[in-house]
Formats: sequence, C-alpha cells, structure tokens
Amino acid sequence: MTQITTKYFSKYFFILIVFGLFLNFSNVVQAQSQSCNSLKEIFENSDYCDNNSVSIHGRVYELLDNNKLTLQGSKYVYGFQITDDGTQIIRVVSPDDMVLVKDSEVVIDGRYYKKLYANGLNLDDTIVASGKNIKVILTADELFNEILGPWGATMEKEKTLARRNIIFAILIPLVSAGAFWFGLVFYQRRQIRGATFEGYVENLFNKHEWRIAESNAYRKLGRWVESYSNPDFVFINRKTNKRIAVECKYKSVSPKEDDRFFWAYEDQIENYQNFSAKTGTPVFVVIGIGGRPKNPKKIFLAPLSLVKYPDVKMDYLQKFERDPRKSFSLDSSGALI
Repeated sequence: MTQITTKYFSKYFFILIVFGLFLNFSNVVQAQSQSCNSLKEIFENSDYCDNNSVSIHGRVYELLDNNKLTLQGSKYVYGFQITDDGTQIIRVVSPDDMVLVKDSEVVIDGRYYKKLYANGLNLDDTIVASGKNIKVILTADELFNEILGPWGATMEKEKTLARRNIIFAILIPLVSAGAFWFGLVFYQRRQIRGATFEGYVENLFNKHEWRIAESNAYRKLGRWVESYSNPDFVFINRKTNKRIAVECKYKSVSPKEDDRFFWAYEDQIENYQNFSAKTGTPVFVVIGIGGRPKNPKKIFLAPLSLVKYPDVKMDYLQKFERDPRKSFSLDSSGALI
C-alpha cells in the first residue's frame, strides 16, 4: 500500500512540475511577445507597458511649453515630444529643467503611463524621466567638432561668421545711407506737399481783397528764423484792415469718421497761441484732407481756440468743413468764412 501511494504521489508530483514549467514558459513567451522597446510597441501594448520602465531611442519632435502641457503648478517643469520613426509620437515630461533643441537625437530611460495623474495633471500616453536619464547622442559632425574643437566644424563656423561680418560691414553703411536718402526724399516730399498746399491756401485769399503782411511759407532759407514758429501767413483785409493769421496743414489720406486727426505738436500750438496773444491777431487753422495738395478733397477752417489740442476727432472737425473752391472772405460780423 505504501509503495502504491508513493508511486502515485511521484507521478502526480512530476505532472505538477511539468505543468508549472509549462506555465512559466507561457509567461516567458507572452512577455517576449509584449515589450516596450519602441514607441510602436508601447502603443500596441499600452496596458502591458503602463507604469513600466521603458527605454526609447528617438529624436526630439517638438518642444512644448508649460502652458501647452498644463504643467504649471506640478512637479514637472519641462516637456517635449519624441518620435522614433516619424509616425509615432509621444510626450515626455521631466521634473528637471533642460536645454534641448528640435531634432536632437536622444535616449530616454523612464516610465510610461497610459494615463498620468499627478499634481492636477491629466495626460494621456506620457513618459516620465529625470534629466539624468535623458541623454543626447551627438551626430558625427557634432562629435567631430567636440573632438577637434577649432580645427573641426567650429573653424568652418568661424569662417562663415567672418564672412558674415564682412558682409555686414559692407551692408550696414549702405543700408544706413539708403535709409538716410529715403528719409531725406520722404522729408522733401512732405515739404513739397506742404509748400504746395500753402500755395493753394494763399490763392484762396484773393489778392484784390487781401494783402500778405507776413509769410513763413515755403521755408526757403537754410537756417532757422524765429518767425518760423509763427503761423504760415498773416493776411490783412484791404477794406477793413482786419488782421488774421493762418496755419496750413495737409494730409493725403482721409481718416475715418471715428479716427483722430493729428495736426500739430503741443509746443507748436503754444507758439500759435502766444503769437495771437502778443499781436492780438486771431489764428485760424486751414486743414486739407485727401486729393492732392493743390486740389484737396476736403477743406476745414477752424479757429485755433476750438482746435487747441494736437489731435481732433474727425466727426468734430466736420462742422468746420467748407467748399474747397470758395475764396476766403469776411462776413458782416468780421468773421473769416
């Protein structure tokens, strides 16, 4: 009886050992069929790789800022995307601040999370790795440069930089001269436009009705004259001997109704006000907008006291509009119209 029991026990024990070996072999085969050595394998075996160590060799696809990753307030401060074949892309976050550039070749030893919950983060498919476990692999050119230093790629870069410096040394004076020339041309064109408009305004004061007492228009002298700070013209009506001063301003582009029209600087307006107070001469501002300086689209005649700020809203200026072809004269009350 004892021999039979021992015989059956040995038989069943052997079967159990074989069965255990079979299970172990099945686990090994399954483990070999499921690995996390590439992004493709990670995505194909995401459940298996979840919360497991991974080692990925790829290149930096894109650098991501904290706002895009919603990392602010978490322990992760740096993030980027990595790809190993150009089709599979995954996010990598790190608690360490690093310096990486796009397309750098890297090896990352970290841990994959199918769903990462940490410090308020809720990220899908993320690899977490410390800075020391993110290694940059130098390309052949970069390695050559590191080894040979100034005799390697750095020398070529220095040559390129030297050539660029020479180009800049030539271009900067040319660009400066060009900018000065264009600025001078622009200034002269403005002066010509201003002088043309001043001539247009002068012609609206019929010489049979008005005579010119003072004129600062056209600015022909090569040095500053104190009277230049005064209005462009002082006219005297031949019939009444009434003196009026006129400042001319022209703008080629017509602003929108809700825009503001800049016509003079504060110190210029102050000079006109001082001139009016000192001489007792009322100052008017004639503003031309649109068209051409010698044929403006719109004309506005405003007393200086009503446009005493550097800019004026167009909808406010509308009430001073007049016929661009009508000559200036005095009404029955002696006001300029």
